[in-house]
Amino acid sequence: MVYYGCMSAIQRRQVLTLLGAAALSGVARGEDVSAQGLVLQPPTGQLVLDGSVRQGVFMDTGTGRPESGMFGNTRKYADGSPRFHEGIDIAPVQPWRRDRDPTDVVRAAAAGLVVYVNYQRLNESLYGNYVVMTHAVAGFGEVYTLYAHLRSFAEGLRAGQRLAAGSPLGVMGHTPDFPLARAHLHFEIGVMMNRYYYLIDPQHGVWNGANLYGVDPCEAFAQQRRKGAFDIAGYLRSRPIAWATVLPPMAEVPEFFRRYPSLWNAPEHARWKTYVGFSREGIPVRAFSLDPAKLYKLDWGSATVRATGRDWSEPKRAQVLLDNLLVSPRWVPKGAKAAGEVG
Repeated sequence: MVYYGCMSAIQRRQVLTLLGAAALSGVARGEDVSAQGLVLQPPTGQLVLDGSVRQGVFMDTGTGRPESGMFGNTRKYADGSPRFHEGIDIAPVQPWRRDRDPTDVVRAAAAGLVVYVNYQRLNESLYGNYVVMTHAVAGFGEVYTLYAHLRSFAEGLRAGQRLAAGSPLGVMGHTPDFPLARAHLHFEIGVMMNRYYYLIDPQHGVWNGANLYGVDPCEAFAQQRRKGAFDIAGYLRSRPIAWATVLPPMAEVPEFFRRYPSLWNAPEHARWKTYVGFSREGIPVRAFSLDPAKLYKLDWGSATVRATGRDWSEPKRAQVLLDNLLVSPRWVPKGAKAAGEVG
């Protein structure tokens, strides 16, 4: 393990550059905060994104199955094992010729702050040209939305801009290099795992896809249709546990729970061990300190839930998950390597 007693001047500048001073204090200022949850609108002309219609809405992976463009274990690796897809792939609005670039404008799905614009289409992120926005939700914290594979960006778009819902971000494309016939928008909604991920990836910093953990956008749009908004705090608290672990006594609560305190279920106690339960998406949705004087019936996760999500019970994957949760200026995982996400 590598220990950092304090951050260097270079690291401090990286934090301000990658996060932006506005992003660090957006919730505290109360700007663009939704009281009832996250209010979304479709990011393209595809207006029905609740999963009730699939054909012509979601771009398949070349299999002809629109489900392969949806969220979850909808794809397979070469060996046949499930491969998790962390967002939805929204197809161009039909009719559309697959030998021409689509012209669909990609728009902000909610009011918020542009925190990252990646202009390097060929990069390890596999997102190509992509934009990340954050949106403050009262009683929860910052939620991100991500828009990937853009052909071009809206003129003047830059990190630090505060945009209204529906503001143009760019044009749908097929960057970095997948076939034109499969042009689509990869769209994500979720939470950031760790504000110190720039210690692992100095290129994309905290906005590397490996540090962004998505929820199913179709479920978000479906809940909004029923209730008028997406209550992400309640949604995450209700998620079944897919995998859990007990962490040793820590000096303080992991940084994730300081940004999302509603997912911490009991007062912290530095001398006690901590139970953390993760959802199938890999999001820590339940955590609390374990009083050694009490008995607990702990939920260690469901094999059924793991089968429909990422199998974090596999040791190497689980270790990466914990590394992402716990990385800090005082501790950087030995051999940690930046990883991207397949869009």
